Amino acid sequence: MFERLAALAAASLLALNASPALAAAVVIWPVDPVLQPAEKATVVWIENRGDAPVTMQIRALGWSQATGNDVLSDQTEIVASPPLAKVAPGERQLVRLVRRNPAPIGQPAVAQRAYRLLIDELPEPPAKDAAPRGPMLSVQMRYSIPLFAYESAADTIAPQLHSRVIPGRDGRELVIHNTGAEHARLTDLTSVSGGREQVVKSGLVGYVLPGATIHIPLAGMATDAMRVDVNGAEQALSPRT
Repeated sequence: MFERLAALAAASLLALNASPALAAAVVIWPVDPVLQPAEKATVVWIENRGDAPVTMQIRALGWSQATGNDVLSDQTEIVASPPLAKVAPGERQLVRLVRRNPAPIGQPAVAQRAYRLLIDELPEPPAKDAAPRGPMLSVQMRYSIPLFAYESAADTIAPQLHSRVIPGRDGRELVIHNTGAEHARLTDLTSVSGGREQVVKSGLVGYVLPGATIHIPLAGMATDAMRVDVNGAEQALSPRT
């Protein structure tokens, strides 16, 4: 099943000067592409459901996490083909994500490497014979999609999460550290205290890459134990205060 709506929810909005009536509806799937160890490439599709052509720029960036923040960097292991695609109304474009070098020289061996696909909608230039327009606001979309490339069998690695609660700047924080060899996709975080449950955050909470740590604000929420879905399976957390 194509998880198209998730791609739209993940988009960030940038303001440009053009007509909002010409903004196209772009749909991207899958939103969780994966490269298995033996695979040299995988694909994503870009579909234009609007009434005007769109030009999309596709880039693959290295993804790491430092001090709880996502860090994107240039890399040469994964390339998008084509890197630039013009999609007509009602049409779709296949984009191949090609693995150039499964084991980058000079980098330590790991079971999984993390990347982010940035798919940017570029503004269309005005037609040469277009009449002058007054000030208008349009929306340019940026889609950010995780890509994980495995270098060993995926069923032999897993995330290993360790959690604790610490004082934070705006109240208490849940700190989750992943000592495993695979990323953890966290969804639907729930707090349990005195037998009562309280939703901390529904839907996507975030990702914890191997060896990384994230901080989740709890404010004044009481917490005896917590539950969260990790890569689709519910897991209990027993944070220490």
